[in-house]
Amino acid sequence: MNNQEEKLIKKYGREGSWKVPEGYFESVYREIDAKLPPYPGTPRHVEMTAWQRIKPYVYLAAMFAGIWLMMKVFYNASGNVTLSLDNPPEHIAMAMSEPEFADAYLLTETTMSDIELETEVIKDYDSIEDFERDFGYKLESEYADMSLTEE
Repeated sequence: MNNQEEKLIKKYGREGSWKVPEGYFESVYREIDAKLPPYPGTPRHVEMTAWQRIKPYVYLAAMFAGIWLMMKVFYNASGNVTLSLDNPPEHIAMAMSEPEFADAYLLTETTMSDIELETEVIKDYDSIEDFERDFGYKLESEYADMSLTEE
């Protein structure tokens, strides 16, 4: 330690000047206790009613019923969806519900490659006009020069 610190320690000592008077905290506790309202006794056990016991299950069932009703309303509001090229997943799902188509579709998917499928389409259609007529689809102008015959 340096000389100045020693002088300060001799003059003031090592203890801090902050001291709490004797018995201060005991008197504070008594004053706070006197100001607080009396502590209530232990709560007694109350039996649950039948409604209180089944209420969570009723709410859960109501939630699922609401979800089902909402889905039903949205489905009915969307109208009858027709099969079209604009919605191929629904088209495939409806067509696959027919057993004979499902077998043919699964065999086609697993046994035919993209090139084989393209070859089958080329064999079935001699011109773009036939394709457009069968599917009710108009090809864009950039595909107008396309030929379906093998060269």
